[in-house]
Amino acid sequence: MSELTPLERILAACEGRKPDRIVWQPRIDHWYDVNKKLGTLPVKYKEKDLLEVYDDLGASPRTYRFYAPTIKVIEGDGVEMRVVEDQDKIVTAYATPLGNLRGVQAKTVHGTATYRTEYLLKGVQDFQTMTYILQRQSFEFDSQLYKEISEKIGDRSEPIIELPHGSLQRLTIDLMGFEKTVVSLWKHLKETNDLIHTIEENDSRRIGLVKETPFKFVNFVDNIDQDLTSPPMFEKYMLPWYKKKTKELHEAGKFCTSHWDGNIRLLARYAKETGLDSLECVPPAPMGNITLEELHEAMGSMVLFDGIPATHFLELVSRKELEDFAMKVLRLFSPRLVLGISDQLPPNGDIGKVRMVSEVVEGFSP
Repeated sequence: MSELTPLERILAACEGRKPDRIVWQPRIDHWYDVNKKLGTLPVKYKEKDLLEVYDDLGASPRTYRFYAPTIKVIEGDGVEMRVVEDQDKIVTAYATPLGNLRGVQAKTVHGTATYRTEYLLKGVQDFQTMTYILQRQSFEFDSQLYKEISEKIGDRSEPIIELPHGSLQRLTIDLMGFEKTVVSLWKHLKETNDLIHTIEENDSRRIGLVKETPFKFVNFVDNIDQDLTSPPMFEKYMLPWYKKKTKELHEAGKFCTSHWDGNIRLLARYAKETGLDSLECVPPAPMGNITLEELHEAMGSMVLFDGIPATHFLELVSRKELEDFAMKVLRLFSPRLVLGISDQLPPNGDIGKVRMVSEVVEGFSP
């Protein structure tokens, strides 16, 4: 019998079947981007694109980076949106009949990632403007671009599309920041809940489009962390959202995962209740605050994407320690596993360790 392709192995793991081999799917995007910018890629990779590096490593890419542009946001009538970018920052500005909004993302030292220095919403006074924007947005799927990307990726991996931070997470991470969101929930609960409802309606329209696309895998890119979303807040906002939308997506034949890349020990007990099929990028101890055993117990038959802490790819952790940890993840979660790095290979991570894990996985029988 011929070997399965990486895509076939991922489908088998997610459908409850036993693959011939576990897929090794480390996210090396950030490592590649930074080292390419600095001119410090290994000599053999200097002329290779990202997919060629994955091929050389015997690894599979996580593809939401490639497919993200296939879902396009169309601003509605009365909304003017401008994005101005220079070498230091990206400024996003909205002009509407109800007011203007401005947000700033600063670029990191190498210009390959960003972080927010000014949020679009400064307070409750901006909620009506954001509501005006969100209610008028629509979404389009670029089927031709999807086809081109799929042909490029081939059978290396699964087509997966990301959804934006959902419900309360959109305020905390994207629109207001943690402190102002907490203050807003305390002082202006009705107005804040109304805006969260508008965010969810906006996302429902996007999800309605995603249900009609060829994407099999949908990732809620929520960056869940108990220090930002406490158990009571998770129960009130995130849990009902997950339950409702995973049900819809399952009915459309989609597989649902979510990016829980923070401290989640207090939230893990909700994992199976969400309706999610998988958790992605959970960093186990010592990087996160949940052990592999606790995570395995909480997830039950859910599929784990990733599982090896990013810190294990730094010099401070020996190759033997990394190999032992990888084997522990494989033994605990196989075959309901797509092994990867939680969350990304650091720019100063050892790419040789990535190849080493490829060899470990190749020698492991699910």
